[in-house]
Amino acid sequence: MTISARTSTVRASIARRLAAVLPSPTSTPFAAAMTLALSVAALVLGLHSDATADVVAWTSTNVDNLADHPVAAMIGSAFVLPGSAVAELALVAVGLAALERAIGAKRTVVIALAGQVIATLVTEYGAQLAAEAHLIAAAPTDRDDAGVSYVMCAVLAASAMTLPRRNRIAGLLVLVAMVGIPLAWSPSMTATGHVLAVAIGAGAMRIAALSAGRHIPLFAFAVDDAQSAGLADATERQSVTRFHHGRSPVPQTSLSAGRPGGASL
Repeated sequence: MTISARTSTVRASIARRLAAVLPSPTSTPFAAAMTLALSVAALVLGLHSDATADVVAWTSTNVDNLADHPVAAMIGSAFVLPGSAVAELALVAVGLAALERAIGAKRTVVIALAGQVIATLVTEYGAQLAAEAHLIAAAPTDRDDAGVSYVMCAVLAASAMTLPRRNRIAGLLVLVAMVGIPLAWSPSMTATGHVLAVAIGAGAMRIAALSAGRHIPLFAFAVDDAQSAGLADATERQSVTRFHHGRSPVPQTSLSAGRPGGASL
């Protein structure tokens, strides 16, 4: 084989691998749309850095905003990324694409929303109740807390659940360590939310398997089982992608710290 032929073969192999993990408008429309929206949002914020403070203040999922404009804050918060959040954007894109290929767009949307909404509500109002009971110091009700990290953690955990057994266990352990160590080292509302989001993503896949009548042990749940149990509609089933990515949110230093993958002033 000539050098040019080998080069062509390598390029083709790389192209196939990238196509298998990156979002595609045809095979993973939701992941592709989210990736585009997040990229545009990050670019706009980067070009208008003088408006970042106002955007973060309005989209932060704090108690004040949840009382005033809950839906807008909850959704808008996930699209606030600093211009340099390339790693977070890449993880979200690959995680969404892997999950959408495994269980379909509709169920991926549900898991992403569950991670954002449930983790936010539990941490914000849970911290408020704990502060009222004098168990922890009160956090400002207008604190800055915006970002895509809850969605990312939930999606990565759900994606890990679609892996073959050995890779699944390894993936989950990595995720647990990445969100658990910051929580143990420097407890905060945001660090707690990351742990909850991982539990929500993994739990959603477990519940889906059980609701489909498949009494499968947690560490015996695989993509083939999920698909044969009917977790993906026939029109949404795609080829399954091995997913090997994880990310550790940056440890927080106080209860008012903002999320990684977002903006905190």
